[in-house]
Amino acid sequence: MTSSSLSEFRKHFPATSKGIFTDVAQRGLIPTPVHDSITDYLTSRTDLSWNKEEAFNMVEDTRNTFASFINATPSEIAFTKNVSEGINLIAGAVSWNPGDKVILCPDLEHPANVLPWYNVCKLHGVEITAVDSSGGHFDLDRIASAINERTRVVSVSTVSFSPGFVTDVIGLADICRQRGVRLLVDAAQSVGILHTDVQKLQVDALAVATQKGLLSCYGSGFLYCSSDFAEELRPATLARFSVAAEEGSHETTLTDQQFQYAPAARRFDGGNYNYLGITGARSSLKLLSDIGTPIIETHVRRLSARLATGLLQIGLPVCGGTPGNHLGHIIAVGVSGGGRHYTAQDPAMNILHDRLVKNGVHLSIRKGVLRFSLHGYNNEEDIDQIIDIAASNR
Repeated sequence: MTSSSLSEFRKHFPATSKGIFTDVAQRGLIPTPVHDSITDYLTSRTDLSWNKEEAFNMVEDTRNTFASFINATPSEIAFTKNVSEGINLIAGAVSWNPGDKVILCPDLEHPANVLPWYNVCKLHGVEITAVDSSGGHFDLDRIASAINERTRVVSVSTVSFSPGFVTDVIGLADICRQRGVRLLVDAAQSVGILHTDVQKLQVDALAVATQKGLLSCYGSGFLYCSSDFAEELRPATLARFSVAAEEGSHETTLTDQQFQYAPAARRFDGGNYNYLGITGARSSLKLLSDIGTPIIETHVRRLSARLATGLLQIGLPVCGGTPGNHLGHIIAVGVSGGGRHYTAQDPAMNILHDRLVKNGVHLSIRKGVLRFSLHGYNNEEDIDQIIDIAASNR
């Protein structure tokens, strides 16, 4: 793949001609193939062409595609509504004992990776060990020191909610594996943008939604759960596709209490699927697979370094300073934690945000910082325009 392939990729996103979109950390742009596939689905539901068996085949094709996308097996993939549901499914399926511990770094996390654990704390007497971050990073030494014989789970984001630094998941997985602790990751900010191989990462579970890096709809997501971890888990909810059944059988054949959970992550599938959302996800996965996330990751890391360097040169406080391994596709400007969820405490950051928006730049403020987040559809011209706008009137 070359720069020409990235240029072709960009053509699938007509919105790029109407502004500079650097907000995939909130939601990605929907490409035309996803739009078209959803339109076709809706057309099939308004006439007589929709067929449920074909829909089941589409679901399994999407499961297989996503499994290949992250180097898992199809049975290790379940369908969810979002990251919150994926994490809750795991948290609710562990056989907890009072006094068991979960390790979190709440100051770096989205509520989706905090509230499910607080809930099991309330329901099962589980204790939360909150570990402080270090300069906006998950501190592996602090996490390792916090693990003891009662620790059951460590849960982190692959890329932090704010300031958006890349986590050393491989290093953390090695610590957890040595200590017999399960590692779950919130991959909302990485899958589809940064290359993800669950075998290399050695995580036990991974939750992701499709509206960000996977470039599709809200209300749809995936849960990866390794086969060996899944066998320890008992779902808190059960429905048709959660149980093992003979080929061609229907749920009405399950007339007694003798059942087996579906293998691996499939036990977390529920009743009928979100066929519309899965239709969109299948199209976006094909588009992303065609170009390849290694190509996208190389591209966005290069653009991120270009943007961070340019903003530093005009005197802006880029979180993390000089670009390094911590930098993926998110560049944060300001003081992390210096404000509320959608505002910055520093008036200069709010002024800069308003100037950028007025000039057609789409970005977010999260925990007091301006958050630029990139995907494969961004290019050098986007980056240079942002730097020029930020430099004006300084």
